[in-house]
Amino acid sequence: MHLKAMLPYRLRLAVAAKWPVLVPAGCVECHGHHMGLGNDTLVAEALCEAIAARIPAAVAPTIDYGPTGYAVSGPEMGTMDMPGDAFAPYVKEVLRGLWRTGFAKIIVMIHHQGTEGPEGIAFRKAASELPFEMMLEERGTGWWGRSASGPEDISPWGRIRVAPTILPKAAPACPGDHAGEFETSVLMHLHPEMVELERLRDGSLWYCEQPGRESRNASPEAGRRYFEAMLAAWLEELS
Repeated sequence: MHLKAMLPYRLRLAVAAKWPVLVPAGCVECHGHHMGLGNDTLVAEALCEAIAARIPAAVAPTIDYGPTGYAVSGPEMGTMDMPGDAFAPYVKEVLRGLWRTGFAKIIVMIHHQGTEGPEGIAFRKAASELPFEMMLEERGTGWWGRSASGPEDISPWGRIRVAPTILPKAAPACPGDHAGEFETSVLMHLHPEMVELERLRDGSLWYCEQPGRESRNASPEAGRRYFEAMLAAWLEELS
């Protein structure tokens, strides 16, 4: 269920039942001449929604505008960049708000640059700082010295998790790339209207022409297999 569609009583029921809240995170970035600019966001959103369709979970509003560093193109190709000094404090406050709402597990799912890129690092930094800040706010100084768990037995440790859409268990079946055969196939499966393979003739970009991973070899059938592998790994993880 989408968090923004919940009535307050449904939110309180979800919190009481210890549902996780899933936070899709992405960016607006060129993915070649043949794909939609929001690919990374769309994949993260689809994965969160597919998980929530199978297990009790809430899906938070998406964080769309992640840092890109204009690595693959400038704005003339649609890429947008959010400087880290603006992005990091913003996402920290989003996570703080979800914590205050009462969710016992907050899971940020990132498809863009994995968890080691600037976007992932911003979330991970927030995830490491917030347990201390929130426990100080909620329980006062010396909070850990008095109790290892706290009210309702919800530990602050690991309450926020930042993870890639492709978990290690799915990695052998999901050869991640940027707008190559893998990502093109996944988007063809999720949003076929956002892929136009004939546009590859508009100009060759190296990441669309990697030997054995050429974008032109993408298919929705392959995309379905990739996405199902990603979803299966996450469902196993959350079970």
